[in-house]
Amino acid sequence: MARKVDTINLARKFMVHHSTYDYCLCSTDNIIYKYCYSNKVLSEIFRLPPRNLGFIGKIKDYIARSRLYRCFSDNIGVGHVTLLPSGTIISLYGSLYRYDGRKRLAEKTFDYNKYGIKSPLKGGIAVHPESGNAYFGEYINDKVSSIGIYCISDDGRKMHCCYKFESDEIKHVHGIFWDEYRHRLWVTTGDKDHESNLYYTDDEFDTLIKFSGGDQSWRMVSATFTKDYIYWGMDAGKDAPPDSKNKIYRMNVETKKRETLAEIDKPAYHIIKSCSGKMYLGTTYEIGMPNNPTKTADLWFSENGDVWDKIESLNFKPSNRKGCTKYAHLFFPTGILPDNEILITPVNTSKYDFTLLSIK
Repeated sequence: MARKVDTINLARKFMVHHSTYDYCLCSTDNIIYKYCYSNKVLSEIFRLPPRNLGFIGKIKDYIARSRLYRCFSDNIGVGHVTLLPSGTIISLYGSLYRYDGRKRLAEKTFDYNKYGIKSPLKGGIAVHPESGNAYFGEYINDKVSSIGIYCISDDGRKMHCCYKFESDEIKHVHGIFWDEYRHRLWVTTGDKDHESNLYYTDDEFDTLIKFSGGDQSWRMVSATFTKDYIYWGMDAGKDAPPDSKNKIYRMNVETKKRETLAEIDKPAYHIIKSCSGKMYLGTTYEIGMPNNPTKTADLWFSENGDVWDKIESLNFKPSNRKGCTKYAHLFFPTGILPDNEILITPVNTSKYDFTLLSIK
């Protein structure tokens, strides 16, 4: 069934990050904004401090943050922004920053780049609502090494490694996700068959249990959950075997019975659920895929997870933007959505490239 959607261009050069029932955290450059769903207002909350706090560093930061400079800059900016149960907002951008509302600038609490710690994949941070800790796994493509999972504790003030995958276990962590029904954290990994697995922890990484995996059907970037099921889209990219057809799956957590809900001709990266159980999934056009898929990034929608429809397609157009994927891709927020609206940021698309979009 064809669905009518309203697509509204909210702002250029904005990246979507984290959604609550009432608002969505977004960023442009190193400035964090809040978009309120009720009144449709996009307002600045805080900024990250200059990387160098000396006089010259402050002057450079002032120029880089000016409206004129940002008009010509195509910088993606802050990598990750999420919300802790306390109300503190944490950001990852080479360092860990926290903002508790007391000052205009966020506080830099830990320089993880200095210690060779790699950032997570976009959307891969989970917050444990009971302990208040946040967790992410390293996303590394260019070398073989052990992969760490890191805990952000003390309301965003501290970071430490809480688990290590050996180099022959996985290539990287795709993401960590909170399951409110089973009160556990799930971990998704990739990319080869033996590296594509789904793990979980019920004790915040004192132990980590492999749930299932071992082939491309378990290669997922993200997942969402209901009382009975796990939902995900396959992430079989251009490096996957040619017979790996991407699909949307759901699995009963108790019985492990798995169902195919839809076939999609491209890898799926992000999936998110609304407060009433509606679901959105985004697919990505990767250059060089062997099955010659349509050159679009697609938005899929389901009222309750049973039946899926493609509701929007954006044509691929490379932007050659530094520090960003080269594929046609739809960035999603983490968190939970209101009932009838999702904010996304498409990149490398002929229309709406690097634009904050509201889709209803």
